[in-house]
Amino acid sequence: MSGGPLYAFSFRNFRLFFVGQSISVAGSWMQTVAQQWLVWQLTHSSLWLGIVNGASAIPYVAFAMWGGQLADRHSRRNILLWTQVASMILATLLALLATNRWMVILPWHVVVLSGITSVVNAFNMPAQQALVTDLVDERAAISNAIALNSLRFNVARFLGPLIAGIILVKYSAAACFALNAVSFIAVIISLLMMRVSPPRKCEIDASIWEGFRFIRDNRSVYRTVLIIGLGAFFTWPLSTLFPVFATSFHQGARGYSGMMSANGIGAALGGILLAWMSHLLPRRVWVYGGAIMFSVSVVLFSVITNYYLALFCLVFGGCSMILMAISCNTYVQEQVPDSLRGRVMAVYNLVFNAMFPLGGLEIGYLAQHLNSVRALQINGSLCFLLTLLLLAWNVRDTRNIQSIPS
Repeated sequence: MSGGPLYAFSFRNFRLFFVGQSISVAGSWMQTVAQQWLVWQLTHSSLWLGIVNGASAIPYVAFAMWGGQLADRHSRRNILLWTQVASMILATLLALLATNRWMVILPWHVVVLSGITSVVNAFNMPAQQALVTDLVDERAAISNAIALNSLRFNVARFLGPLIAGIILVKYSAAACFALNAVSFIAVIISLLMMRVSPPRKCEIDASIWEGFRFIRDNRSVYRTVLIIGLGAFFTWPLSTLFPVFATSFHQGARGYSGMMSANGIGAALGGILLAWMSHLLPRRVWVYGGAIMFSVSVVLFSVITNYYLALFCLVFGGCSMILMAISCNTYVQEQVPDSLRGRVMAVYNLVFNAMFPLGGLEIGYLAQHLNSVRALQINGSLCFLLTLLLLAWNVRDTRNIQSIPS
């Protein structure tokens, strides 16, 4: 039904993308969970957990803008085909290393592979974000497609850790990495089955920095990107410390998987909520409300001493996190012209995918030198205060616009 919460599913290309990516992203989350648990087992160091996350920051920063330019000049589907094949090879290599049959796996092996994977993601993410709008034939369906795409990501974010927890307990991290490698087959097949027209190419001399200029000159988009950057640095890296808290709760691998799954359940609920109700409130409410609630949930999680109450808090945090994230993504995509979409989304993803691992490094450092509880309290409080400042700036600009005589 036109305009309904599942409207984007009426387009064949979007259905193919949704199914293929759901399987692949579930596999990727399995690898994320297993990788963090493997590093924790090898080192029992919060700092090493942060280093593995931080290892992906510098390569992503170095290549993301070229990834955005490539997404505006060439077939986004073909770019994704190449990046998915590369990701499958890297996951296979990690699986083989984790068996310890070639050599004894060391933390720096994981760091190096994380860095190479970030280079692949620098080309994958802008093309993937921009491709979503190419999969629906009506502009009215774009917002719905973005919301459902985020919902797909977060359902997989729930299923991946859940499956990973079972496999980690019964088998090993290597099995999780191997299943992730296999999961890429689904998305490769779905991409090959699509019939997508190539995007209108940007001018051959168009600067890769046009995405930055567009964001700089559009204050509302600029604030939206700042919000996602704050969340990525201060609050999203909460998951970096899940192995530490799982150990403190005496829950082990099952507890760690439970935390990831609870966070994913909340995120999936947030995606469903937005798909059905996003039109009921202004975008600003979802963006700033989600950011504020997420900051509060991080502080609350840090002081809870009961494992099951902590899981409930993570559900709330995951929901508020995704309310903010989907609303920010949707707003930016609605504002940007298609000729700039790849480069603007490259900046958007650069901010998130650079700040998130840097935030993981920062929170790991604080946890190592202070403690995990204090690290979360500092980060959550700072994000809360800075979000309020951005909200005040937004309100002031809105009042100034309304006061201008027509």
